[in-house]
Amino acid sequence: MDPADFLIVTIIVDGEAHAIRLAEVLVEERLAASVQVPPPHESYRMMETGGMAVYREWAVRAVTIAGRFDALSDRAATLPGIVMPGITAAPLSVVHPKFTGWLEQVLVACTECG
Repeated sequence: MDPADFLIVTIIVDGEAHAIRLAEVLVEERLAASVQVPPPHESYRMMETGGMAVYREWAVRAVTIAGRFDALSDRAATLPGIVMPGITAAPLSVVHPKFTGWLEQVLVACTECG
């Protein structure tokens, strides 16, 4: 597979419990090979009214394949705490061959999944 077939997906959630639950669901349902829950951060956003809002958020990061992005996004949107529109993805431009092999094993070769 080409490294661009693999995605790093960022999903913004409003709390640690929601971030942890999201990570568990995405891995258990094999929509992502791995999910990281880093510490929260402050987010500064422009509001439609022109003002600024400050939020504490968790930017959960999942590694998946492009063919599962829609299912991952749809599933994430059903869980509480997602700050919409808060799901983005970027292709991985460089992936270590051992990581690629593992990703293919746990996601691509899993024909009964997703």
